Amino acid sequence: MRKAVLIAGLMMALSFASAKSYFGVFTGYPEAIGVQYTMDSGMRFSLGLPVFGGFGVAGSADMILGNGDLGVENMDLGYYYGAGLSAFFVNYYYLGSDVGANFHGLGGVEWLIPNTNFGVFWEAQLGVEFGSITGFGPFFGGRFGLNFR
Repeated sequence: MRKAVLIAGLMMALSFASAKSYFGVFTGYPEAIGVQYTMDSGMRFSLGLPVFGGFGVAGSADMILGNGDLGVENMDLGYYYGAGLSAFFVNYYYLGSDVGANFHGLGGVEWLIPNTNFGVFWEAQLGVEFGSITGFGPFFGGRFGLNFR
């Protein structure tokens, strides 16, 4: 049984390596630091630490709905857009514990660095949020990071 699980895990790892999926790291708001995994289907999962004014954990699931080339000469510069959901738990230093979620649209730009497997990206997010302490209101977020392709 142990060998079967090991072989299945190895096959999964090899299938992920051969796909166009990729990992990334980012900083921004609401997560001060985080990691993300984007599947070749366009589905992206993120996990981060929101440490602005407190400490906690946040996760999101986003769907990249479209992308394209910006047409900048001599640069591999592209855009993407999508939508997603995020959930968070933060223990604020002065307010106490806050649990909530947001729905957001997103848009970003990524520059693929020539002769490497790295892409630098910047992303803006806009949506609505509900938190147990912060209540219902607009959501503004963003990310800056590096994708490892």
